[in-house]
Amino acid sequence: MRVPSSRSLPLLPCLLLAGWMAACGPDLLPDPGEPPDNEDPGEQVPQDPNVKHVDHGDGTFTTTVDATSSEVWIGLDLDQGRQADAAQDMKWDVAFQRFHIRTRGGVNGGGGVQVALLTGVDFAQVQQAPATGYVTDAEDGDDENTQPDTAFEAGENWYSYDPRTHLLTPRSQVYVLRTDEGAFFKIQIVSYYDAVGTPAMMQVRWGRVQPS
Repeated sequence: MRVPSSRSLPLLPCLLLAGWMAACGPDLLPDPGEPPDNEDPGEQVPQDPNVKHVDHGDGTFTTTVDATSSEVWIGLDLDQGRQADAAQDMKWDVAFQRFHIRTRGGVNGGGGVQVALLTGVDFAQVQQAPATGYVTDAEDGDDENTQPDTAFEAGENWYSYDPRTHLLTPRSQVYVLRTDEGAFFKIQIVSYYDAVGTPAMMQVRWGRVQPS
């Protein structure tokens, strides 16, 4: 009988282990369709098609809203920080279409959303909601257009318009919005254009504030 050489001896345990794993292989594999152990679907970051957030780590966010469609309103649910269907009177607080901004209150919905305009204040300084000064979206009044007089566009509009360049520039003002769930958020329009100049790529900074 031939005796295995010393060089081949270390291979025997490996061959035995490989044979044992092959025999037991089907029992070690997860069932078809079963997610791997190292993945937790609940930890995946949700993505919205028209709304992208940047978290500043201080309780405030800068959200870019793709409002380039002239037919679809892009809703934002501030309580959840998610895009919502503005075509339905539910689960959205503020909506965007081109340069128009509406809220789910008054003539634009039954959410009871109200907005107060604050001028001469810095965004970071606003930590508490004002006690008075709230308005809701109203029917079109005596102005040059036929659009409803929304809380963001009535009176001192959220933007100034330069007839020479045809550019919109956000005014330096802060809004406090009471959501359909009764929470308060401060909102400031940062820009109407993205980095390459595309209009209706609305950048909005917002964060929760304390009730009055």
